[in-house]
Amino acid sequence: MPLIVLVNFATHSKRDSRRGWRRVGWEKSPARRNRVATAPKRFCPRSCALTPRCPAYACYISEMPKEPKHHYIPIFYLQQWAGKDGRLIEFCRRYQGVVARPTFPDGTGYVRGLYKLPGSAPGDEYIIETKLMSDIDNRAAKALQRMMVDGEAPGKLEEQDALGWCQFLYSLIVRNPEHLLRMKEKLQTLEPGEVLENIREDYPNIRQPSDPETFDEYKEAFLKNPVEIPSVRVLPELVRSKRVVRVLASFKWATHTVRTAEHSLLTSDRPIIMSNGLSQQDAFILLPISPRRVFIATKDEETVRSITSMPSDKIVEAVNNQIAQQAHRFVFGQDNKQLRFVSKRIGKRVWSSPLG
Repeated sequence: MPLIVLVNFATHSKRDSRRGWRRVGWEKSPARRNRVATAPKRFCPRSCALTPRCPAYACYISEMPKEPKHHYIPIFYLQQWAGKDGRLIEFCRRYQGVVARPTFPDGTGYVRGLYKLPGSAPGDEYIIETKLMSDIDNRAAKALQRMMVDGEAPGKLEEQDALGWCQFLYSLIVRNPEHLLRMKEKLQTLEPGEVLENIREDYPNIRQPSDPETFDEYKEAFLKNPVEIPSVRVLPELVRSKRVVRVLASFKWATHTVRTAEHSLLTSDRPIIMSNGLSQQDAFILLPISPRRVFIATKDEETVRSITSMPSDKIVEAVNNQIAQQAHRFVFGQDNKQLRFVSKRIGKRVWSSPLG
C-alpha cells in the first residue's frame, strides 16, 4: 500500500501510544517548535500539502523525474563478478568506514545523465550514450565472451570486435565523471576552433537536426557566437582516438587464469592497470575480466611470460593491490571476504596514463 494512504492528511499527525494523536514535529523545545512551524510547506504530485518532516513527503521525492543511468563501468563487465543471485559486492568508503554492499551490476558504477548533451533537441540529448557508448560496449561484450572460453586466443577476434575492445579499454580511462571534469577544465584553456577540430570526423554521428549539414558550416557559425563546449561533445573523438587504438592493436593479447589462487580477483571504477606509458619495450596493460581471469596486453612475448610465470596467489595479490589503490569510489568483488584488504587500500587514487 502506498505510503501516502497510510498518513492522516487532515492533521499531518501520527500515533502516540500515550497521548493519542499528535502533530508531526511537535517537541517540548520552543526553539524547535518554532523552527518546524516556520518551515516552508511542499506539495507532492498528488496535491498533498506536506512539511519536510511529514512522512508522506517521500511521495514527492519518489515521483520526481530522473535522468537515465549512464554507466561508466558497463553492466556487462560487472556481471562477471555477479553470483547466483545476480549480485556482486560493492566496496565503498562511507562515513562509518568501508562498507561491503551487495548490489546488482545495474545499481552501481553510474551517474544519471552523465553523457547528456546540454542544449540538444528532445530525444537527442542522450545520443552519446545510446549510439557511442552502447556500440562500443556491445562489441566489447562479444569480445569478452570469446575471451572467457578456455583456449580462445584474444588475438583471433574479428576485426570489429577487436576494434571495439581497444576502444572499450581506453574508454574505461576517459569516460568516468572525474575525467570529464578534467576535460572541461582543459577545454576552457583552449581556443574554441581548436577544440571543435576534435569532433570533425565524428560530426555526422553527433550532428543534431538543427545543425548545419557540414562540419565547416557548423564551425563557421559557432565561431561567430562561441559558447562553452561541453566536455561530453569531445568524448566520441577521444574514445575513438586512432593514436591510442593503433597502439593497443599493436600489442600481443592474452588471457591468464588464476583458479588455484586463494582469493579471487577484484575490479574497481578504475580497472585498467598499466605501465606508466605504453612506448617502453616492456609496456603492459592488465584488466581483470572475471574473478579468475585477467586480460594481458604487452609489446613482446617475454613480458607475457614474466607475468604468467608468477604464482597465481602473487598475481592476484599484485592485481588486487593496484586495483584497490587506484579506485576512486568503488571496488568490486564476488564476495566480502576481502573487506579488510580493500579497507586498507581503497581511494589512494594511484593511476597512470596510457601515453606516458
